[in-house]
Amino acid sequence: MTNILKILEPLTPKTFDKNEIFVLIIVVLCVCSLVLVHHLEPHLLQTEIIALFVFNILLGTIGDRILAEPPLDFYDTLDYGHGEFFDSILQIVVYPIPIILFIHFYRKWKPSKVVYIILYGFFLVVLEWISAKYFDVFQFKTWKTSYSYVFYCCVLTVNLIFAEQIKKYLNRVTK
Repeated sequence: MTNILKILEPLTPKTFDKNEIFVLIIVVLCVCSLVLVHHLEPHLLQTEIIALFVFNILLGTIGDRILAEPPLDFYDTLDYGHGEFFDSILQIVVYPIPIILFIHFYRKWKPSKVVYIILYGFFLVVLEWISAKYFDVFQFKTWKTSYSYVFYCCVLTVNLIFAEQIKKYLNRVTK
């Protein structure tokens, strides 16, 4: 048992403090928001939600590995300069859900793509700023919030294209 704890030690937080509590609160808020929104007025099939989850887990994991670890090492998340258990929670639950909600509301309201991406990108940057400033989820080294804005706008654009392609594919397959 001691060997297992020793192996898992680098994955556990240094201390269970405000950033881990914040992550857990955000997980509950994100999951509840997605369940409520989807239950009240589903605009995405469960297949689409699963595909978007997997796609954004992939994007989040690859993005964090490229940007937050050497050689680039632009920022750290939570307590370490390497991944830990709560990073996985962020990547698996917290990162995908706001994107899925973005697609949901896009389908519901059918806004201008460009305006919607610009506004939602700003919304995501504000959430990131709050998590960095008040809860130490991110510790920026050379990364700037303006970079995040450009990154989010690109990710939102890619997700819109991906969601449209999934919808087209599912329409072809179900006919």
